[in-house]
Amino acid sequence: MNLLGVTATVFLVFCSLSLAWSANVFRSSAQQEYTYYGYVPAKIYNYNLTDNNDLNSGWRLDTGSVAEAALVAITATKDDTHIRVYCLDNGSLVSETTIDSMETHYVLFKNDTFFKVDTSKLANVLLLNCEEIPLDAESVTAYPLPFTFYQAIDGAYVGKEFVFMAVQFNIYLQYTVFALEDAEVTVTREDGNIQTFSLKANGYKRLIWEPFTVYKVESTGNIMIHSGNIDGTTFFVPSAEGGFVGRNFYSLSNTNWDTTESYGYRVSATQDTTVTVWSLETKEKILTANVKANSGLGFKPKAPAIFVHSDQPITLECVHNGSIIRSASGIYGAYGSGMGFFGVKPDEDTPFFLPVESYVEAYVFASKDTEITVDGEVYSIKADSYYVITTPGTHVIRANNKVIVETLNWPSTPEYQGLQYSGTAIPCIQTVDVIPEVTLTPIEQGGFPTTYVIIAAAAAAGAVVVLLLPRTRRKNNINIRTSNE
Repeated sequence: MNLLGVTATVFLVFCSLSLAWSANVFRSSAQQEYTYYGYVPAKIYNYNLTDNNDLNSGWRLDTGSVAEAALVAITATKDDTHIRVYCLDNGSLVSETTIDSMETHYVLFKNDTFFKVDTSKLANVLLLNCEEIPLDAESVTAYPLPFTFYQAIDGAYVGKEFVFMAVQFNIYLQYTVFALEDAEVTVTREDGNIQTFSLKANGYKRLIWEPFTVYKVESTGNIMIHSGNIDGTTFFVPSAEGGFVGRNFYSLSNTNWDTTESYGYRVSATQDTTVTVWSLETKEKILTANVKANSGLGFKPKAPAIFVHSDQPITLECVHNGSIIRSASGIYGAYGSGMGFFGVKPDEDTPFFLPVESYVEAYVFASKDTEITVDGEVYSIKADSYYVITTPGTHVIRANNKVIVETLNWPSTPEYQGLQYSGTAIPCIQTVDVIPEVTLTPIEQGGFPTTYVIIAAAAAAGAVVVLLLPRTRRKNNINIRTSNE
């Protein structure tokens, strides 16, 4: 793979930030149409036991896991996309450029940094555990595969056209296309190479794509796209109704869950509901369970991919509870951590879960002055600022404006443990409530009404074991900054 056409001017731009970030940060002087918020974790590393059968054997730092910066990759979905990137500790503009469709702009931020990306047209924004700028193929040694779903070019998670940058080892099937409707799919790589395939409704296909390469995916029917596998890394599954609260979800799963390790999928509900899970591989029903209001259900779906249906609105997330106990490769040594994003629609109760045997942080970002209610308590957030939640367990958030939530979790054993993550896509705050139209096909007769038409689309489905959880490159733009600038 030849990475050519990188912009000649390279700015050295790092932005450092203290843990206590003032709520009264400066706002961008220019009004932008699309906004993306994020935070680079302060402690990017992890410790491992010397002997996984002996809790007293001592912990050693995995030096290969240590990172002092993270990469923000902004890929344009349309030509003439103007980009401004801000460090939010002081409101400084650290990068500004204009790029065309399928071009990517990079900014490298130091650990413990809050940032904002403004774009004139909808983009795809990734936050990656990577300290390298991909100047050429040989210079890249880390391929931090995001565990995430991708937004279509209209900002919904379901659609017929997607433009985003792939990041992966190119020997694994790490990208998955879910078909919500019968679909003829065309995948165009940035150098013009084309791949086509067909999918029936409720089908899926796993793909190998090249790292740091942009792809356009076009489909005749509605699809969803996910990257990553299921290994205890946190991600939130968008729903079929639009946003992250809904009744229908598609996602990857696992056929070989560790029976002891405290990880899996978790449903969170604010009303009494019945949840049913099907395997997308066999089309068999693998779980039906009742979930009480203001509680949750954990499960390990034994299937390569799943469809989840609920008769009342729920949220669905993949999460690790933080316990270091497991059944494979020693009694101890499990490590569950991650970074996830989800959006909250105005005036909609959104339940979510933060692992109880972990350090947790959930940052609620607002683009305008906003009032939020978290577990019955009311808080105010200034524009371009945030509210942080650090209490494990089940929470319910409601807001009078659109907000974006970034969650971080890493084990509390040992007490000096750090957070190791790969990467994720950052949702656009303005498109939190975009609702595309899609018609779902029942997995089985009577599974839900055959004429069931919904607005938007979703992620998840699989067999279950119950688990209780409390070529030629296009132009690239680069920005790096020193911590003293």
